[in-house]
Amino acid sequence: MKKHRIALDILTPHGQAGAKMEDGSLTAWTTHSITPIGITDFSEKLKKHYISLPGKYRLPLRVDLTVKLDNPSFYLFIGEGHITFASSGQDNRKLEDVIKHSSKPNQDHYSYNNSLPLGEYTEISVIYNRNEMQICIGGEERFYSRKQAYMRAKNFDEVNSKGISIGFAVSKRSMLRIQEITVTEADNPLPVSRSADGEEKLSFGAKKDPKPTFETVLSGLPRGFQDRLVEMDAFLRSLKPLKCKRVLDKSGNKITYVAADYGVSYAVEVWDGRFTHCFNWYIVYNGKPETWHRKADYMEEALMESAKSNPGLSERLFYALNDCVGCHGPGCLARTSYVYNGQKKMTCHGRVMLRMCEGDLRDAKEFFENLNRLVERKIANGEPKPEKILLRKA
Repeated sequence: MKKHRIALDILTPHGQAGAKMEDGSLTAWTTHSITPIGITDFSEKLKKHYISLPGKYRLPLRVDLTVKLDNPSFYLFIGEGHITFASSGQDNRKLEDVIKHSSKPNQDHYSYNNSLPLGEYTEISVIYNRNEMQICIGGEERFYSRKQAYMRAKNFDEVNSKGISIGFAVSKRSMLRIQEITVTEADNPLPVSRSADGEEKLSFGAKKDPKPTFETVLSGLPRGFQDRLVEMDAFLRSLKPLKCKRVLDKSGNKITYVAADYGVSYAVEVWDGRFTHCFNWYIVYNGKPETWHRKADYMEEALMESAKSNPGLSERLFYALNDCVGCHGPGCLARTSYVYNGQKKMTCHGRVMLRMCEGDLRDAKEFFENLNRLVERKIANGEPKPEKILLRKA
């Protein structure tokens, strides 16, 4: 058995990932989005801006980490696959196989409760034996399987003999601190300690009301954030001429406000006692492909409007735009280019990704105030509503 205590100061950042040592711990981040909104070939696109461990390792294998994350999400790369931690409740691709990723929802029909307590150090351990796999978080078993693809892969011995790489990444606008990483390689299967109810843990989370209400969607959040989102709801629905309409997702964990005349929406996704929120200029996919369209958006103009009173707001929002990661190639209909303050950025849907904090809620509210003011001025000047831009030729 070989036990490798990984020296944190020799890890290698790739792409626009960054890392530095602070008080004996490693702080890691990225300045570029690493996940696409429309997920295709997820694992390949994910591993562009990441940090790698030295060398390669062979199964049976155990990886132990002590990490602290301040905002979703964190990704552990093992071979060709990945394990996601602290992602949203709607993410159904939290696991990908170490030999060959499939870009399909989790195997074994497990939901995999990958939640982490944000803002505090947590121990994570992952075991890959030849015929079983286990993920533990904070000493609790969260996933166990005897049916992973690598276990029956014909080329397993060939791939394993060459060794597999290990690395990790963190979402843009999130910060990860790592106290320790240990990788253990063994000649024989590593011991797996099962919890008494482990076999029953096939899913997680409370069942949602079949007809969710605004109140039930917010009910799992801390009271202070519930109050802020109630205030945001009243604010958005009061805006004129934007006229945002509230829509509840049938899953019971998402609220969307749609200003259909201007092609902009604001969404709040709630899960596991926390939320993420964003706004974007959306595409209408209803009907035949030749009818797909979007409205000519006001993003650049709205950023300039915001900069008149608060330049810092526009800079933060421009940085928070979800960068294009090339998940659909150069012909993607959602690729949107913006220029602000001399900087050009290729984005996905023009989507601005926001964090669960008071500051980002204020930023969203102020942006929509400025956008509404911009639309009012356009109407006063006799300008027509934004044109419909067809995305596919008949």
